[in-house]
Amino acid sequence: MTLKKLQNENFSESYQLAQYAFRFSDNQQNQEELRTLFEHSTVYGAFSEDQLASQITATPLKVQLFNQVFDMAGIGFVSSDPSFRGQGNIDQLMQQMLFDCYQNGVTLSYLDPFSYPFYRKYGYELTFERICYDVESPKWPDSPKVDGYVRRMTWEKAKDAIKQIDQQSNKHKHGGLLREDWWYDYKFKGKNNYYFAIYYNEQDQAAGYLIYQIEDGKFICIRWLNLTGAAYKGLNRYIASHKDSTKRIVYEQGYEKNESFFLHEKPIEQATVRPEMMARIVDVKAFLEKYPLKNLKESFAITIEKDQYAPWNEGTFELIKAEQPSIRQVTSTQLPELKISVQRFAQLFLGYCSIDTLIFYELVQAGQNIVDTIKQLTPQQAPILEDYF
Repeated sequence: MTLKKLQNENFSESYQLAQYAFRFSDNQQNQEELRTLFEHSTVYGAFSEDQLASQITATPLKVQLFNQVFDMAGIGFVSSDPSFRGQGNIDQLMQQMLFDCYQNGVTLSYLDPFSYPFYRKYGYELTFERICYDVESPKWPDSPKVDGYVRRMTWEKAKDAIKQIDQQSNKHKHGGLLREDWWYDYKFKGKNNYYFAIYYNEQDQAAGYLIYQIEDGKFICIRWLNLTGAAYKGLNRYIASHKDSTKRIVYEQGYEKNESFFLHEKPIEQATVRPEMMARIVDVKAFLEKYPLKNLKESFAITIEKDQYAPWNEGTFELIKAEQPSIRQVTSTQLPELKISVQRFAQLFLGYCSIDTLIFYELVQAGQNIVDTIKQLTPQQAPILEDYF
């Protein structure tokens, strides 16, 4: 096998392999969308002579964490021709991709797994969950009328307000994307079956948006974001106004473990929570150097014992409490120590799992004297992601 980064002239074979593997419709819209992604990504391919055998797409994106911006590689369209499966092509491609990320200062990577065990071996771990409401339309709770108004419009007219609301909201700034202009267009432009509704307050300021579809009798919320309680009520009332014209209302969102059931006199009776995206810390040292250490109560050390596909992460990192806290990598330490895998490290420091949970299930080793220090240092908020790769 020969590994190489695909160029524009390779797009057709890349598209054909992705379409064969994922069985999406072969039409002009999908071709244009995948070409946009191709042009903004690094696509790694394994070739047998002149035939593309396997590929992965790594899209450079920005993630918002701790009031900072981290570089992230979004992994998608991992695919192999059935003729070449089982030959270790994806292993080689993933290893090369992770090394390139490390060399280029990319700290994080996300992906949507077809198999959690498969990607766990590459250092990824479940970090994001999703909640789904799927109810008969008459059972969707309504909201009282509020001041302000909702307007449905085209993507071209709605996009500036949507971008503005995304920038102002804090909801998706713990693990979510800092969406770039091309990403908005990739996700929403040309989607003829998408509707866009904006809530405006009494001062005619955009304060919430809803992106949705109506298909086969279902009202499907694609994305819903509010800056105020009035925006939530206004847009929820807009959704409820479709009760008579649809059979079911479906809404999925990133699960932050604090849902708004309490807002309605009669809450939605049932919701389904499921595991979703995985995350990986590509460079532990670089991640810790950007991590907010102002809440570091006492100095301690973190030891990553094994990281097969990113061996630069293996070793011990001391977190030193001082007026200006610091990180240093050492060969041995006398400090209290947290021994943790790179997978559990991502879950702990992104806020998916608490240190108490990891200790309870014997997934880490930590001295009792540093548990409170780790609690104060690590996030209490679950990470939220609304974008897929």
